[in-house]
Amino acid sequence: MYIIIVGLGKLGINLTKQLVNEGHDVAVVDLRESRITETVDAYDVMGVCGNGAALSVLEEAGLSKAKLLIAATGSDELNIISCMIANRKGVENTIARVRNPEYSDQLPFLREELGIGLIVNPEFETANEISRIIRFPSAANLDVFAGGKIEIARVRIHADNPLCDVAVCDIHKKCKAKVLICAVQRDDQIFIPSGDFVLRCDDAISITGSRSQISGFMRQTKVYKQKIKDVMIVGGGRIGYYLAHLLEDTGRNIKIIELGEERCVHLSDTLSDVTVIHGDGTDQDLLDEQRLQDQDALVALTGIDEENIIVSMYADSRGVPKVITKVNRHSYSILNDIGLETVVSPQIVAGNLVTRYVRALDNSFGNSRIQTLYKLVGGRVEAVEFTVPEDAGYLNIPFRELRLLPNLLIGCIIRGGRIIFPRGEDVMQANDSVIVVTAGRILEDLHDIFM
Repeated sequence: MYIIIVGLGKLGINLTKQLVNEGHDVAVVDLRESRITETVDAYDVMGVCGNGAALSVLEEAGLSKAKLLIAATGSDELNIISCMIANRKGVENTIARVRNPEYSDQLPFLREELGIGLIVNPEFETANEISRIIRFPSAANLDVFAGGKIEIARVRIHADNPLCDVAVCDIHKKCKAKVLICAVQRDDQIFIPSGDFVLRCDDAISITGSRSQISGFMRQTKVYKQKIKDVMIVGGGRIGYYLAHLLEDTGRNIKIIELGEERCVHLSDTLSDVTVIHGDGTDQDLLDEQRLQDQDALVALTGIDEENIIVSMYADSRGVPKVITKVNRHSYSILNDIGLETVVSPQIVAGNLVTRYVRALDNSFGNSRIQTLYKLVGGRVEAVEFTVPEDAGYLNIPFRELRLLPNLLIGCIIRGGRIIFPRGEDVMQANDSVIVVTAGRILEDLHDIFM
């Protein structure tokens, strides 16, 4: 597919890398010649230096043959205009990054009246992900499928966990909860475990199941954490604002520490049940003065990765039960080594949404539809939710008779609201939701799971 990406900030570069790796032809547009040169050299793409809202620039980038345009500049308005031009010139599919909270109520108009296919707000989606983790603090990370019926939670097995040195097939002897281990990270290695795979201490495991079953699993395996009541947010930017807004009506005590005085005034005026503190959230004396050690959760959301990491490490040293760190560039293994287990990245969150949209376009002539897609473990594992088509050739055939690709696992099947962890005798039926977990493989259609 020929794709034009307008804007080479962090998101634009991340999307360029991701889409090139998935085999797409990509052209990039940016006002900065140095950024164009770096991107062209790194990813072997076509580059055009210029204004992405100018028709002549877009035409030079190959607008006439583009199937998709993604506008990811720092300006919401430029992104909208760029998509409108592309739409008027016959590009059927457009994606715009729109981050300003003032546009939130206008998103249906932007989609329906202006023809923008997908509107991505990385900051809001990141805040939404953090709010899910705060509501379920036992998980290091949490992703939802099938309209919330199924979740994939990531937890670490510590030395006191009864699952240490236990084979996956024997977990039911230690734990009665109906969950499935679908991925394991051990140091820098990723495994899609079979039944004879033996778990070790310090493994990070991804488990799938309903919220109640995952909660039961965590209680039985000693990783359950109590409900979060007091939350301290360091950084009052867009993510901090969205997060506080999502949490302020949940009965929790929310406190934001923000350095900018004008921003503090704005936050105080727009968030009714949130305490806003004007100060430097990286100052240990201020954190102690605000009783960091009494907080149930610390969320580090400044615009600088290094500051977020340092604040998070300090919160961990002060015994804060749940520490959530926002970073843009990171290595999961390095952060895990220093004790930071819950890491969120706006680029990965936005990448999940764009990847799902692009693969759905690629599969427009295929059979099964991608409903949900998440990249787990720093993007090294994918969990994809498909809807089984009515005319598929693999319907009602027991799994033991199907030849599935290696390093791939059917996480679960949702049929009429019922959750099924498939065994050899189970089958797929029309309109089932099927969650597939895989490493090192791109799935565009459910048929791609077969040999």
